[in-house]
Amino acid sequence: MQTYSKLDIVDEKYQRTLVYGIICLITGEMYVGSTHETLKRRIVVHIKDRNCRAWQILERGNYKAYEIQRWPCNTLREVLTLEGGWQRAYKASFGDFLVNERIEGFFASESPEAKQEYNKEYYVEHKDEIQAYGKQYREGHKEEKKAYDKQYHEEHKEEKGARRKQPWTCEYCNKTMTTGAKSTHKKKYCKSKPSE
Repeated sequence: MQTYSKLDIVDEKYQRTLVYGIICLITGEMYVGSTHETLKRRIVVHIKDRNCRAWQILERGNYKAYEIQRWPCNTLREVLTLEGGWQRAYKASFGDFLVNERIEGFFASESPEAKQEYNKEYYVEHKDEIQAYGKQYREGHKEEKKAYDKQYHEEHKEEKGARRKQPWTCEYCNKTMTTGAKSTHKKKYCKSKPSE
C-alpha cells in the first residue's frame, strides 16, 4: 500500500498521465491501467511482467491496446484516483471481463472503512478462487506444517505446562485450582454456576 507522503509528492511526470485499456480479441477480457510513459512502452513492460493480470491477455497475442483518457495529474494520489474511477466504471459495465486484480484509488490510511468494504467485495467475488488456492496451499505444505507444529509444540511445552499450573479462582464458587482444571470444573463440577 502506498504511504501518505509518497501519494502526495508533486511530480511533473504525472502531467503525462494516460489511462489505457487492453482487450483480448479472443475472450473479450479487459485490463485497465495507467502510465506516464508511452502506451507502446507500457505494453512492453507488461509483456515482461508475467505476474500482472494483463499478461493473461497479452500472452494470447491477439489483443488491442487503446487510450481511454489523457489527463494531467500532479500526484500519484490523483493518478490512482483517476485510474480507479475508470476501473470501477469498467467493472460496473463489463463485470468479470475486467481482469484487474486490484481496483486503485482506495487509500486505507485515510479510509479504513473503504478498504474494508473493498476487501469484503473482493472476497465475495473471488471466494472460490481464494478457497481453492488455500486448499491447494495446505495440501502442498502439509508435511511442512506438521513439522512446524511439532517443533513449536516442543519449544513451548514447558511454557504451556507452566500456564496450566497457574492458580485460578472460579468466579462462581470461589474455589481455587490450576488453570489446567478450569474448563472441566466449569463444565462438570461447579455447583454455583448459573444454568445457561
